[in-house]
Amino acid sequence: MKKNLLFKFLFSVFILLQTFCFAQNSAEKPRILTHKEIKNGAKIDEASKFFAGDNPDFALPQFDDSAWKHVSFNSKKVYSWNPVNYNSKNNSKKEQIYWVRYYFKIDSASINESLCFDVTQLGASEIYLNGKKIESIGKIGNEKTREFRIKNRIPELFTLDNTKVNVLAIRFLPVVGSKKKTVNLSPFAISVEIVSANELIRSKTEMVQYFNFYTMLFCGIFGALGFIHLLLFIFYRKAIYNLYFSTYNFSISLMSYLVLLFSEMRDPLDLDSYTFLSFLALMAFATSLTGFVNTLFGRTKIRLKVMLIISALLFVIYYFNVPSAASLAFFYLSFVAFESFYLIVRAMIRREKSAFIVGGGVLVFFLFIVLVIIFIFLNKLNTIQISEEMGDDFIGYVLILIFISFPISISAYLGWQFASTNLSLVKQLDEVNRLSDINLKQEQEKQQILQDQNDLLEKQVDERTFELQKEKQKTENLLLNILPHEVAEELKENGSSEAKYYDEVSVLFTDFVNFTQSSEKMGAEKMLVELNECFTAFDMIMEKHGLEKIKTIGDAYLAVCGLPIKNENHAHQTVLVALDIINFIEERKKTHPEALDIRIGINSGSLIAGIVGVKKFAYDIWGDTVNTAARMEQNSEKGKINISESTYQLVKNKVHCEYRGKIHTKGKGEMDMYFAIETKDI
Repeated sequence: MKKNLLFKFLFSVFILLQTFCFAQNSAEKPRILTHKEIKNGAKIDEASKFFAGDNPDFALPQFDDSAWKHVSFNSKKVYSWNPVNYNSKNNSKKEQIYWVRYYFKIDSASINESLCFDVTQLGASEIYLNGKKIESIGKIGNEKTREFRIKNRIPELFTLDNTKVNVLAIRFLPVVGSKKKTVNLSPFAISVEIVSANELIRSKTEMVQYFNFYTMLFCGIFGALGFIHLLLFIFYRKAIYNLYFSTYNFSISLMSYLVLLFSEMRDPLDLDSYTFLSFLALMAFATSLTGFVNTLFGRTKIRLKVMLIISALLFVIYYFNVPSAASLAFFYLSFVAFESFYLIVRAMIRREKSAFIVGGGVLVFFLFIVLVIIFIFLNKLNTIQISEEMGDDFIGYVLILIFISFPISISAYLGWQFASTNLSLVKQLDEVNRLSDINLKQEQEKQQILQDQNDLLEKQVDERTFELQKEKQKTENLLLNILPHEVAEELKENGSSEAKYYDEVSVLFTDFVNFTQSSEKMGAEKMLVELNECFTAFDMIMEKHGLEKIKTIGDAYLAVCGLPIKNENHAHQTVLVALDIINFIEERKKTHPEALDIRIGINSGSLIAGIVGVKKFAYDIWGDTVNTAARMEQNSEKGKINISESTYQLVKNKVHCEYRGKIHTKGKGEMDMYFAIETKDI
């Protein structure tokens, strides 16, 4: 189910503050995870076995943990520890290690499916499954060797082949607090979710595709608005509301950037900097809002000065006590919201025209916030029945409206103010025109001359633009001839293209037999013509069957099937291409006695594909699959298609193959090889 990533990150703080009660988990009462739960991500939030101490036997499945406590993963009791124990004799400190044991089963639908543990933490951990360590996130060691990490980018995969009870054991070392005083995040020290590996990869792909786009879009738009209004304030200092509105936009831009920064953060020790920037953005948001509203609708400047002094004092408090400053900042923001609401309503009652323009957007801002709170409350009480995806979309759209309603109203106000000023200038200009009618006629004649010149220039510009478009089309056609369409589009949009991993593809290598000797007999020019005609025919065959040509290396031809668009029949399609190439060569030999013989090799597997370099770049593929395909070609014979064991398993039901036995291959040892003869009649 597609999630609204923007909603999930903006509301993560609310989700983390929710605490639930669950049944206790044990070997006798393990949790049974259904295939649907695992696909959507089965979060471990039950009362699990918990112990403060360290012993390697804790990871063993048969370990007796009956004396351990039952504590919920997201319970504050688990993490209300002091992670540092001090030795009064030598004033040294020793970090406390904790263990958690959790029992679960899977249903038959999840057997042999690729699974993983999606772990988010503030510390270092070791993950054990049925006594075997399958993953380390960070490193548990002494003060010099330890390494804290929030999560691994790519969790380790595993499979379960039965529905028996499984034991998940976690050895955890929480983050040791730095010398700076930070917000207490201990209730969220670790979170574990059992999820399908395919679903996790899909969700991460969506996050990169959608989440980064939206956050950077918000960051860019509000950053640009902030810069524009800052320039307006610099050029006209009397309009101080431009300074406050600029600060408001910069604060939202910073918040958007912090959301993106937090999603990419790996080291928990960076939380100090992240906390300070979040506090700075929140205070800038609140201060700019109260400054803007008081400047436009406040009767006295005393209240604004008091609010600005309080804002400065909160930064002083932050230096000494971060949790207190954070709590006071939220109270400060709440007071600013009510103050703004009061001042705008009062200005509306006084029938100030600007209040209706600005106040409309601000009131909509508060109305959307109330709607979100009501929606979440009713959803929690099950008063309304709505799907999770629709709910996420609704909240996401409302959040977007919350952020843009206030800037839109301010922009409308500034537009109205500009229009009023412009109207006054128009009236003055009409008066000047009435007194200088003769000069106006002369000016009109000059304008006509300029207009004629402008029309001529526009015509020349249109002609030049048409020529540039033609050249641009040629360039795009050339780019599409060099790169796959999807890669070319990515390169045009982003200016770069990242290498990608493909787990199911087939690679085809061809090579002409006795090419060097034939070149000496035929001559360079004839051989070049022969290669060009053959490779041109190969290109047409590739296009017919949907293969992607990678490159030619001398007389060798390299192509691949299954990328950049996934193709489940990649192996069969590749064999069909090879058969067409063999048929083409055989037919050509009938009319061209000097035609070259060819041998072909095919292998299936995984590889990495991407662009190499920044100048004269080329789309290329790497991996053991490519090397093995080259070995298949080297061990093939004239007019034969030599395929590997992996390819044979994929095409054996569709293609007649001849087993060649185990053949020694350079760098690979003994390998099973087959000759692909012809397709089967199905």
